[in-house]
Amino acid sequence: MSAAKTVSIPNPRLNEVFDRLRTTLGKFIRENRISHEEYRSAVAFLTQVGQKNEVSLLFDVFLEVMVDEVDNNGRPGTITTIEGPFYVPDAPLMKSPCVLPHRPVEPGPVLFFSGTVRSLSGDTLGGAVVDLWQSDAQGCYSHFDILRVEAPYNLRARVVADDNGKFDVETRKPGPYEIPKAGPTGALLAAMGRHAWRPAHLHMKVECQGYRTLTTQLFMKNDPWIDSDVVVGAVKRALIVDPVGHDPAEMPQKNMPEPYYTLSYDFVLEPSIAETA
Repeated sequence: MSAAKTVSIPNPRLNEVFDRLRTTLGKFIRENRISHEEYRSAVAFLTQVGQKNEVSLLFDVFLEVMVDEVDNNGRPGTITTIEGPFYVPDAPLMKSPCVLPHRPVEPGPVLFFSGTVRSLSGDTLGGAVVDLWQSDAQGCYSHFDILRVEAPYNLRARVVADDNGKFDVETRKPGPYEIPKAGPTGALLAAMGRHAWRPAHLHMKVECQGYRTLTTQLFMKNDPWIDSDVVVGAVKRALIVDPVGHDPAEMPQKNMPEPYYTLSYDFVLEPSIAETA
């Protein structure tokens, strides 16, 4: 007896998108008269991207902004922006108020970050989770630039808001950084004469049962790269914040040995599709 043939079930959406992509690329090749040498260079470049594990980096830098725009066009509530390649799931779960995990001697000034999570109607969302991650003051991320043995989940945590939807976190003021540029993505930027810098920012995913997850970033005002982010379109004016600097003597109850910053920002979530259907 011959083995039964396995019949795959076609994916209509995959077929539709793939055929449109092939048509679009074909039009691009013809209009720009792409030579066989250029085609082979492009294939070699994409091969290097895969070998150097930079697929997410490349796509996040050049394409994720457009996906975010399509996915969230007309969406109410707090403005979204890209997730980026440095998100790590399952960060430590902590209750507000809390101090984000950090090294014994963490560089940079302390930042007290607080706010409230609300619904579109203004109701506070008790128990909402603010999943935070950021670079340190020198632009380094745990799991990528900072060894886990040095500081597991450095400046990363899932913070559970209190019954009134309020969260209060002690962290460090982030610094700007260059995306990895030793690999093919950096080589591409250099060939185009573009820098690799991102302005200082905080990342967050804000979640609450019955509401659509919000993925966004908050960017530090007056950062030297705020108007020329390597990820074009990621910075949105409504997401630019201005942390307030404080002298330790201003708030002696904080018991701070040096100047520090405070930042307050509220997040507004929209109901999930299931809740509005």
